[in-house]
Amino acid sequence: MLRSAVFAACLAALPVSAVHAQETIDETMEALYASISGPVGAPRDFDMLRSLFLEGAVMGFVAPGEEGEVRARTFTVEGYIENNADRLVEVGFVETETRRQTWVYGELATVYSAYEGLRSDTGETIVSGINVLTLLETDEGWKIASILWRPADAEWPVERGFGE
Repeated sequence: MLRSAVFAACLAALPVSAVHAQETIDETMEALYASISGPVGAPRDFDMLRSLFLEGAVMGFVAPGEEGEVRARTFTVEGYIENNADRLVEVGFVETETRRQTWVYGELATVYSAYEGLRSDTGETIVSGINVLTLLETDEGWKIASILWRPADAEWPVERGFGE
């Protein structure tokens, strides 16, 4: 019951549309999660997603393979959209930030953003992990240069990414 209430609150907090120029890192992170989240059948705001990234930005994931090897894949923002748009809508994927640590050096920022991904139809947590982002402060606000994510597992729980 509590999980359902928390999930409903998360859905209610998602903005219908966000300003495309994100002036702060907080605004950029909020817009990132909002752009790919929503209930089953609802279109995602991929125009907003595109606007958050620098031209030529890289997205990707890292995960352990079945034999213990590291699997990694990178792609463009357009590649991410092409490969994930239908699935995000089909399962009603909602990703929320659960924790963040940010380091800023001049116009550069590195962000560790812990996430939890839920199915909007069941409230079931289907993934958690850490997004690692590099951002650049531009005349248009903070833009994402890269994002790599890794799902949590027994060997690498989210807490370990934050030095705990």
